[in-house]
Amino acid sequence: MTYPPQPPYDPSQAQPQQQFPQAPQPAYGQAPQQPYGQTPPPPYGPPPAYQSLATPPQGPKKKKKWPLVVGVIVAIIVISSLANGGEKEETSSASSTTQAVAPIAEAGAAAAPAVVPAVEAPTAGIGTEVRDGKFGFVVTGVETGLSSIGDNPYLMEDADGQFILVRVEITNISDKPQSYFGSNQTLVDTLGREFTNNTMAAINVDAENAIGGDINPGITKSATIVFDIPVDATPKEIEVHDSMFSGGATISLTQ
Repeated sequence: MTYPPQPPYDPSQAQPQQQFPQAPQPAYGQAPQQPYGQTPPPPYGPPPAYQSLATPPQGPKKKKKWPLVVGVIVAIIVISSLANGGEKEETSSASSTTQAVAPIAEAGAAAAPAVVPAVEAPTAGIGTEVRDGKFGFVVTGVETGLSSIGDNPYLMEDADGQFILVRVEITNISDKPQSYFGSNQTLVDTLGREFTNNTMAAINVDAENAIGGDINPGITKSATIVFDIPVDATPKEIEVHDSMFSGGATISLTQ
């Protein structure tokens, strides 16, 4: 398409005004026509936004406490009932078990053999050797009812009750020397009372061995042990010891 030539621009001359097409105006009383496909705007501006009537928030409902209290009480009652029922069942089962076991125990007791009491070994008597530690002891004789001992008026001893003389033989059964002392020996009467020896009275009888001394291995020494006991007392036995810490051995004086 060929456009006609335009005259040169002259500022002193009035320029022709460009004419723009104008939209046709509707007649009075008529609504303006809208192009097809467009929604006409509302006559009084955009409609106001409507807000939904929201329900005002409500606080948490207060829970009723009495159902909880009732539930706790019921739970306690149920637990107590179960516990008591368990105890009753255990008690009844224990009773039945005891009743069932009792006849068995009685039958077993009837079938069990009688217990034979242990027989104690007889106590050694006069003339029989007993051993304690490194010594062997043999009682060779007993003399009772002496009121005084000694021929020397300066050494003679009077008894407070009665003197009992026990003559023994002591043998060292070890492989080393061992010391013997008359003070380690004890007399027992029939009432169970214990008496120690009287060394001063024993000097009048056996001055050499009254106190004691060392005995070599394999050597036997004779000694007389003197005891001062009540007049109405009866000697029963003598406990001989190789030392003051030994267990001792018993020799009967009535056999």
